[in-house]
Amino acid sequence: MNQRNIFKLLSLAGVVLGGIGTLLSGWADNKEQEAIIEEKVNEALAARNEEEES
Repeated sequence: MNQRNIFKLLSLAGVVLGGIGTLLSGWADNKEQEAIIEEKVNEALAARNEEEES
């Protein structure tokens, strides 16, 4: 293989790894947001239950 082909393969590998990193970052952000929403909903339900018991 000459240097030109090696450079093309390395560039392609970099693009693929960058895309995978972007997908994983988006997935992690979504999971974090879901956890925050679930926590807030649970807090609101707990406060509602306390009000109903009073």
